[in-house]
Amino acid sequence: MHVLIAIALKSLLIAGVALGLLELMKRRSAAERSWVAHMGLLALVTLAFVPLVLPSWTSWTVEAPALLGQATTAPPEASTISAPVNGVNAPLPAPNATVAPTQQPRFQISATSATMALYAVPAAILLFITFLALGRLITLRARADVLVDGHWLSALARAQRRMGFKHGTALLTSDELSSPISWGLMRPVILLNSRAVEASEEAEAIIAHELAHVARMDWIKLLLARVATALFWFNPLVWLLAREAHQLREETADDAVLAADIVDTDYAQLLVGVARHECPGLLLGAHGVAPSKGSLARRVARVLDGKSVRGPVARSFALGVLVGAVLIAAPLAALTVTPGGTKQASTGSAKSPGKTALAPYYTPAPVPNDLAHIIASGVSTTVAAAAAATAPTAKMTAQEARAAAVANALAAADDARQTALAQADRATDHARAVVRAYEPDDRQVDAIIEMKAVGVTPDYVSAMRAVSPKLARLAPSDFAGMKSVGVTPEFARSLASAGFPAIDEDELTEARAVGVTGDYVRALRTAGVVGDMDDFVQLRAVGVKPEYVQQLRRSGYVIRDPDKLVELWAVGVGPRDLPSAPPAPPRPPKVPPANWDPVNDPDDDGGG
Repeated sequence: MHVLIAIALKSLLIAGVALGLLELMKRRSAAERSWVAHMGLLALVTLAFVPLVLPSWTSWTVEAPALLGQATTAPPEASTISAPVNGVNAPLPAPNATVAPTQQPRFQISATSATMALYAVPAAILLFITFLALGRLITLRARADVLVDGHWLSALARAQRRMGFKHGTALLTSDELSSPISWGLMRPVILLNSRAVEASEEAEAIIAHELAHVARMDWIKLLLARVATALFWFNPLVWLLAREAHQLREETADDAVLAADIVDTDYAQLLVGVARHECPGLLLGAHGVAPSKGSLARRVARVLDGKSVRGPVARSFALGVLVGAVLIAAPLAALTVTPGGTKQASTGSAKSPGKTALAPYYTPAPVPNDLAHIIASGVSTTVAAAAAATAPTAKMTAQEARAAAVANALAAADDARQTALAQADRATDHARAVVRAYEPDDRQVDAIIEMKAVGVTPDYVSAMRAVSPKLARLAPSDFAGMKSVGVTPEFARSLASAGFPAIDEDELTEARAVGVTGDYVRALRTAGVVGDMDDFVQLRAVGVKPEYVQQLRRSGYVIRDPDKLVELWAVGVGPRDLPSAPPAPPRPPKVPPANWDPVNDPDDDGGG
């Protein structure tokens, strides 16, 4: 129990220091205050998991008798034997005497185990809810549709260029949510709803806000806050710190939107409008534009306040805060606080007269000092207690003991019979599985029907598998989707020869859906365009033609960036709208060699 109390005191110290620093930094930018808040959350998570990897020789112990109470280490009664008094041993019971049976509880929970269970169950529930939220994001992405609207793609390209964001961002649409959200790291996702897609005048503000979250890796910070509140659910200061960190993440994203030349009044109206469509955040592990009812007034007031500091985080400041968080969390994680009186109690019990202390006949299990093992131990204790609560307990007599022995023997015989039957069933199931291996089941029948309906034949599958190594690993039923949208082996080979030898199923489907062909890719690459399949799909979706790029090239402008081409096409910039390319510099005059003889020059025609 003292381990949990020590961890609670350490978490109070870290969360209190972080909140105090945020209070002192009210006049600093939201980005700097957000960094301080998240370093505090990182220190809390470090405090919880560092004992897993911290060597025992790096920790030290501090005794706190007034803080954690007294503890004794006297051995249990069963582990001591009374010493003989005056050379006479204690009398033994008669050989034929009957010993009255005593009641043996089937399951006992110590105070320490009960305390760990009370802590572990809420923590496990909150962590499980976080996993559910991540699973919901996977489901949303699988059900969403790719957004090919030219206005939104142009807004995305402009926002990525302004923020210097080089990674590709998937722009999807779904009606399962009421407001836009974003998540992800290596392949981030911005998910819009139908209402947001229709409001094309707000595209730049919405994209800039969500892209700010993606560029600052706010999704990882959100998960960090969730893990911290799950591990320290009992600490109200940790909840306050997590809530303030979320508010500062949104304010930092607001500052990025205003830095992208979005009018502050228009953006404030957007926040007020989308606040009516706030998504429930508990089962959704992502950021959104819509503010909560509690933070709306604060965010709007800060957006309209022209005196607010909106600068980014300096590298020196970020490094200093990170080092400070490590210097606070590491010593606290290595510190072990024990209850007072342990040493004295052990010494006193060893010197008690009339008793000869022997080594206990069992070694008590050590109490874990990290929250991961405490949660696992507490959950297992809760499950065991729940199972034991359903089993009846009673005081057994000698007759009942004999009946129980007979019942156990019968149960053992029945278990042996059931084991034999189970082995026979497994053998039967194995034989049936061998037969079913040569007979299609219902799912195979459905797949065959689907393949037959769209025209997938063995020749089609063989030809498609020969195009790309990624296609070679697909099952025959996976080709039904490509066949249904019109992907042919000739189409796949054309794209593979155009520079995509490892093309996969999704890229082929997207290319066929928007009309990207091998000739289209080759024509754009001949004109100087450099990009992957997503870039060519985006160019084709907004209507950029190879002739347009070639006209720009003939005018002296070689545009290699696909995002730049999308922006030029979206605003209607043509070759005539661009200034003339500067003429080529003249060639330098020919310098005669050092041994040149003007009299005997063979190139001299005798002219003057």
